[in-house]
Order: sequence, then C-alpha cells, then structure tokens
Amino acid sequence: MITWGEKRSQGIQRYRVTSHRTYSLDVISFDLPTRTEHVVRIVDISVIGVGVESSERIDPGLICFKEQIGGQKYGVLIWSKPNSDRYRAGIQFVVLSPEEEAYLQKQVKQAPLYQTLQDPDKTIASLLDAVKNATY
Repeated sequence: MITWGEKRSQGIQRYRVTSHRTYSLDVISFDLPTRTEHVVRIVDISVIGVGVESSERIDPGLICFKEQIGGQKYGVLIWSKPNSDRYRAGIQFVVLSPEEEAYLQKQVKQAPLYQTLQDPDKTIASLLDAVKNATY
C-alpha cells in the first residue's frame, strides 16, 4: 500500500510504501566490481528512484532488481547510512539499452558471489553512461 509522501526539495513527489514486502537484488559494487545479493524492504518510491531498508550496509553500485520495482529493472545505489538497527539507502533508477542490459545480465549470471566480474571496466562505463543520459 502506498500513501502520499511529502514533496522533496528537488520537486519530486515520493510515496511512502506501507506494505512490508521484501525484494531481492544483485549489487555490482563500484569500489570492487563484485556481485553481492541482498534482501531489502521498499520504504518509499518516486518516478526517479526508490528508498530501501536492509539489515546490512549495501555498498554503492549498480542494482539489478530480481523483479521489477515501479516498472524498473536497474538502478544505482547512491547512498547508504545507518538508521537505528537497520540501514537506509537511496537507489536512482536507470534505463539501459538492450545491448547493455544483455551484457549486464550475462555478467550477473556468470559472476559468482563476491568474485570480481569479467571486464568490470566495460560494465561500469556502460552504467555511468546510462546515469549521465537519464532524463526525468
């Protein structure tokens, strides 16, 4: 269930999510291009991103949602900070080209957890281009 949120300084309306459904996601960290899996709870959502809560800190990086959230499959974890006994994080949605999406899915499927990705520079370059070209 979604309730009206307050208007943020960026002028983007965020909606608080009151259901306690969990979502699984893969993260490709920017610091060390490895794949990790996490389970999060959606706290709020907008047209440009989603706020999540987790039991562990998630490093900034590329997010691959296991199932779509707000019609989106990918995002970039912009920030993460402690919040009581949990961690709160902000994810900005990104749209990838079909070629970038196919390449990324191949990387995620082939990469064992906590192992360095094959060709991480290409993965990160594609992601940064997608973020730079995002228009909202």
